[in-house]
Amino acid sequence: MILLSDYIRENYNKSFKDDDYSFELVSKKVKKGTIIYPYHRIGKNIYFLNSGIVETTISFGEIEKTLSFIFEGNFFCAFASLLTQSPSEIQGTALTDCEFQVIPYVEYKKLCESVLLVNQIGRQEVENYYLNKYLRERDLLTKTKEEMYLDLLKTNPHIVKNIPLKKIANYFGILPETLSRIRKKIK
Repeated sequence: MILLSDYIRENYNKSFKDDDYSFELVSKKVKKGTIIYPYHRIGKNIYFLNSGIVETTISFGEIEKTLSFIFEGNFFCAFASLLTQSPSEIQGTALTDCEFQVIPYVEYKKLCESVLLVNQIGRQEVENYYLNKYLRERDLLTKTKEEMYLDLLKTNPHIVKNIPLKKIANYFGILPETLSRIRKKIK
């Protein structure tokens, strides 16, 4: 389990103390299948995933597509909804039992104006988010699904145990049968 304070010490400020937060950080535990933030609601929070796996999806009528999997030690939120204060087009769902810490977006924005470290973390995390989205788009356009699956296994080897095959296939935009063939070929 990775706490936000540990993440900050490891990545931003080695002398950061647990009581250095300028706001109350709420911790939550949810069961597998819990919707953390639903479609069509305006985002109000930023989350830091301490343990578990979260899936973000977008829905087009009856079709739901997987946008990303979030693993422990990462921030997640309905990013576009937070920025535009419009209803979210994405949903965040716990794929496993999860623990996370909740940061109210209003508090985060206030702190960005007065606390350099918060501003630095926010900027760096947005840059990381953008880079990850760019790399995913690039991979979708330039790599085979087999290459993408191998990359996913390399960066997150526990994924096969914790995420159903149909969700991984959905993430790649292929049928589960196609992913099964890719997995057989790799073995």
